[in-house]
Amino acid sequence: MDSTTRHLQLLAALVKQRRTHLELGKDEAARECGVAPMTYRAVEEGRSVRDTTYAKIEKRFDFVAGSCLAVLEGADSIKLLDGTELIRGAQIIRPSFDGMAEEVKQAITDAARLTAPDLTLRQTEAMTEQVVEELRRRGILPSAS
Repeated sequence: MDSTTRHLQLLAALVKQRRTHLELGKDEAARECGVAPMTYRAVEEGRSVRDTTYAKIEKRFDFVAGSCLAVLEGADSIKLLDGTELIRGAQIIRPSFDGMAEEVKQAITDAARLTAPDLTLRQTEAMTEQVVEELRRRGILPSAS
């Protein structure tokens, strides 16, 4: 199988996956995208269509503009407007870092109580702050605002 066929098949799978997630039938998806049912079916069957058709699908399915063409050029995923990423068979959800530092602090405090009950509150708080600062330094947690 050549690379063009592979890319068309991947795009077909991703579009079908998104349509299914949105709980749309093929004809309903075609209507909502503003394309003919036969044209929409061509996409899900892995056949090439006009760029304007891909743009209409992207708009209705909340894909980042240009995502369909990117897959046809070799990308292995489609980015959605909400920041998640659609890959074959799954959707990657990017975690929100809002409140992450507080969750980490609570997890460290809970772990300290269970594993080192003799630590004082001050020692536990100091250890927690050091861990959070180290995670920020490494870029795992966002900088304090």
